[in-house]
Amino acid sequence: MADQPTPVLSVLLSKDGVWSVNERGPNRTAVAYFPSKWGAMKHAVRVARAKRRCRVAVLESGGGVRLSRDYDQDPDPHHVETP
Repeated sequence: MADQPTPVLSVLLSKDGVWSVNERGPNRTAVAYFPSKWGAMKHAVRVARAKRRCRVAVLESGGGVRLSRDYDQDPDPHHVETP
């Protein structure tokens, strides 16, 4: 599982003012549209947190990465680390 590429969720503003979230991963490609940046970001973070591993990237109008964050979930939700 470690050798699979990390899925990427890219958030960008289109020329007509609509925000989109593009999901690209080894087994899935999807696009969702939102009227606001806030809605697009909420959706992207919600999807990223539901996956085991994912990267969210906000893209500039030219296609460059403005900022990004990696989400890496613990495979065992009941795992507790003690100091």
